[in-house]
Amino acid sequence: MQYVIDVRDVIPRDRHPMIFGQLDALVPGDVVRLVNDHDPVPLRYQLEATRPKEFTWNPIETGPEQWVIDIVGNARTIDARPMLATGQDPFELIMSTVGQLGDSEVLVIYAPFEPVPLEGVLGDMGFTYTATEIAPDDWRTTFTRG
Repeated sequence: MQYVIDVRDVIPRDRHPMIFGQLDALVPGDVVRLVNDHDPVPLRYQLEATRPKEFTWNPIETGPEQWVIDIVGNARTIDARPMLATGQDPFELIMSTVGQLGDSEVLVIYAPFEPVPLEGVLGDMGFTYTATEIAPDDWRTTFTRG
């Protein structure tokens, strides 16, 4: 699926939250076509720093009047927080999703704690991970094939 976000008329301070909201909803292969009035290289650097390998950056048009970038999703995301809050175990869902990952895809898990046991299990399967506490008792862990 392709989504178009034209931020040329959006207040600059509102642009990145709007873009990240749409990017975080992508599944592998989905595309956000970003239309901007300047080179969005700061956004690219932010994505590379905070969400490495989760997106592919494909310039379509590079100025001088407008910049058009296709940002392709490479991440499968599981928000385990609702399941854990109701006492369910998300392990089977996570492992099923791992089995569906393409070679260039990453897995993102949201949980109310750092999923240390999962880090070990997926580490034994050749994955590396980055765990970030995004708020108190709120973690985002990204698993990438080693």
